[in-house]
Amino acid sequence: MAYVPGGSFWVGAEPKERFSDDESPRYRTELASFCVDVTEVTAGAYQECVTRGACSVAGDKSVHCTGARAKKSEHPINCVTWTQADAYCKAHDRRLLTEVEFEYVARAGERYQKYPWGDEQPDGHTCWKHNGTCAVKSYAAGAFGLFDISGNVWEWTADWYGPYPWPPEHAHARVYRGGSFSRRFEKWMHTRLRNRSLPWEQGSHLGFRCAQTAAGATCPFGANADGSCKHGVHEVVCEAGKAWNGARCAAPGQPRCAEGRSEKPGFGCVLDAEISVSGEDVEVETKNVRRERTPEFDSDCQTNLRDRPQAFRYVGGTHQARNVVGKRDGCKNRDVGVGWNSSCCP
Repeated sequence: MAYVPGGSFWVGAEPKERFSDDESPRYRTELASFCVDVTEVTAGAYQECVTRGACSVAGDKSVHCTGARAKKSEHPINCVTWTQADAYCKAHDRRLLTEVEFEYVARAGERYQKYPWGDEQPDGHTCWKHNGTCAVKSYAAGAFGLFDISGNVWEWTADWYGPYPWPPEHAHARVYRGGSFSRRFEKWMHTRLRNRSLPWEQGSHLGFRCAQTAAGATCPFGANADGSCKHGVHEVVCEAGKAWNGARCAAPGQPRCAEGRSEKPGFGCVLDAEISVSGEDVEVETKNVRRERTPEFDSDCQTNLRDRPQAFRYVGGTHQARNVVGKRDGCKNRDVGVGWNSSCCP
């Protein structure tokens, strides 16, 4: 593992520079010092955990899944769910990185680099635009001596997905960060980009690494029962007409939390009613998703996804809903943006 000194850190982006709406509002937090795996957890290391009975077998539905392929023991493990990633880290007395910790190491802490290796474009610095994973350490280390923080496989984090500046106490999807081997557009490598998936889903694009709070470190906002540090917020760049009141951005005279919500350390203003998050039967509303033909991207589909030569654009609904409809149509995403998915279809 590598030691990462903590510090004050601005998370996210101003609206004028962001790639996606969920990178705002920008906010300042503070991190305790922590340690993080130098590489993504490898297929070989994960298999050792399976062999001793502490981990369950990784998925193998794709030719790019690494868990069952002896020749890829030094590649990152992939095709694992969030639950499997969490179990592996716990079996080694570690934990998944929080989303903020991941952004902190990706941006070289308070240096706020464009990429983990600096400001140079990704070619020659990471495993991307590639037909499958690469062995870990195939490219030079970036900030803090860490490999593949951007590229190779996306990495599960500890947090539920929700709007900044607080992680939700409960939600439907878990955050993953970092971009993967299959990405072909530079925006997918940038260090503020957020992504998410349901915790029981897995794919060849998605792996993880583990972390620990450094021995003797003091948590700036207090510690959780498991020894990890609570999330906290020092200040937020609020929209016009609102100011940060310590719990949320609110207009003058408004209460600290809105009606129906109460303040909870580490989570901000949470709903008073309990939220139930259950298994794979979570329904997704898809009626607002529309599909449009985009022949100008056919050549890209024919080059990179030859069995899906026609390009379509899915708009409306949520990101998850567009994924559901596209998958139902037999399509795969070629690019994703705010409110749309560009897909290659049969």
